[in-house]
Amino acid sequence: PAFAGATGEPIILASSSHLSPASMDAFAADSLVHALHEAGYDVYLFQNRGCRDATRPQGIATFDFDDMIAHDVPAAIDRVRQLTGASRVTWLGHGLGGQLLLGFLGARINDSVAAGVTLGSAVQFPRLGTTARRAAAVANALPAHWRLPLQRVQRILTVAARPLDVVPLGRRTTGPRARGLMMDCGTDIAMGLAQQIALWHEVGHLVDRDNRFDYVAGLKGLTTPVMTVAASGDPVCPLAAATPVHESLGHPNRVLIELGNDWSHLDLIAGADAARRLFPRIIAWLESFRSDCWTSE
Repeated sequence: PAFAGATGEPIILASSSHLSPASMDAFAADSLVHALHEAGYDVYLFQNRGCRDATRPQGIATFDFDDMIAHDVPAAIDRVRQLTGASRVTWLGHGLGGQLLLGFLGARINDSVAAGVTLGSAVQFPRLGTTARRAAAVANALPAHWRLPLQRVQRILTVAARPLDVVPLGRRTTGPRARGLMMDCGTDIAMGLAQQIALWHEVGHLVDRDNRFDYVAGLKGLTTPVMTVAASGDPVCPLAAATPVHESLGHPNRVLIELGNDWSHLDLIAGADAARRLFPRIIAWLESFRSDCWTSE
């Protein structure tokens, strides 16, 4: 747990593909972890195999999104259930962390999630430009067990960046905060995962590695309550890229929070006023489903 001695309902936080789980708790009293802990949740940070502190399976050199859905997410949920005695957990994810929730729910693996929240998690993708398509072609030709040194690249680019260069990802996140996230909370990305993300941009949807199953189509009629948070000003996940989730789900209490052009990707977890304007809305919605963590129905 992020805080020792927590005894409330279990909630798992999962971060974006380019940020480590530490990004969810990077700013002490202003962090999402702190807000959830203060609200009485037992907070856990999800470490997938791409995170440097994760314990990776022996003898398995690579993995992709499908592997994370089939193995990493269920393993994390089962471990938290063992530790807490809860029947189900709440899952809150930013970027890839939210996509993992949607993939898990869409695949209908089990009913161990009581409720979920996605922050800036795209399920529809624009076609890559010429340069990006060339990069994706190179990535697909490389060995799947390689890793992209994204953490080192992020640090180099952030050091050289002008303040205006960081603005598109954090319109409400101060310069020092944005730079701190990019430099200190970055993480590498597995080549297999990068290849599957490239596939999403090629076909335009959140699909499995063989492009035979659309994870969002799997959500159709699902009654798990999900809150979808997206911002018009987010270049990683504009509003239209996230709304199909809300349209597919069948739970009457599903919620879509639409933020404006003055909110961007990093702002959803590190914006200067996120702790005041966004986190309380998330926690107030989750309140209705707390008791569901202790039931199997």
